Amino acid sequence: MDITLLLKPSSSRLPLDYPRPPRFDPGPMRVFLLVLFLLVPALWPCSVAALEVLEVQEGDLLFVTAGHGGLSAAIDDATGKQGAPSFDHVALVASAPQGWEVLHADEEGSRRQTLEQFREDAKGKQRQIVVYRLRAPPDNAIADAVATARTMLGKPYNTAYVLNDDSYYCSDFIERAFRAHHVFALQPMNFRNPQTGEISRHWVDLYRGMGMEVPQGLPGTNPNDMAAAPVLQRIGVLE
Repeated sequence: MDITLLLKPSSSRLPLDYPRPPRFDPGPMRVFLLVLFLLVPALWPCSVAALEVLEVQEGDLLFVTAGHGGLSAAIDDATGKQGAPSFDHVALVASAPQGWEVLHADEEGSRRQTLEQFREDAKGKQRQIVVYRLRAPPDNAIADAVATARTMLGKPYNTAYVLNDDSYYCSDFIERAFRAHHVFALQPMNFRNPQTGEISRHWVDLYRGMGMEVPQGLPGTNPNDMAAAPVLQRIGVLE
């Protein structure tokens, strides 16, 4: 036997009909990785924004979205603006030793609440709180507003919405707090629906019960006009 023949390596070439493993094509994977590389950085700002929690500042105004019945609906009917969120309440954020507190006037009178209590009340009514902030507050305007608001606490709610110094309603309370710095302006009150020109039955019955005419045109304020004031900027929704 020829040992040389036994040790001779066989040819490395395979028959033409021998099944071959499929060749890996890096093309699709390369395209996928390229798209992923380009797309992920673009999503980073959204991801970071989603993780950010809105933080209030002293002097911020908290506007509460309007409901669908009673006084809330009547305010919306007369002062709501098409294409804009509708509000029926506004309050002022102030710092306190125990944390943030909210100074405002509602049906329970001019009072203070913790920010958490205020949020829970809004949540219980299925309302949103939208934070607005002064764009360029005059010097000392916020500190003065908070100090003035504290002097008004304890006064009853002004159910007639006719300005007086013994009771306040929500936007009246805020306007007075900033009045020394002329931040917000009084304007003729409107109780008529802007589309129909009619006064809501709620207002008619309310003032009839008080023996008054509806005070259409008298000076006053309302949350919707206040939120639209150019001195304010919308910051975001307080969750």
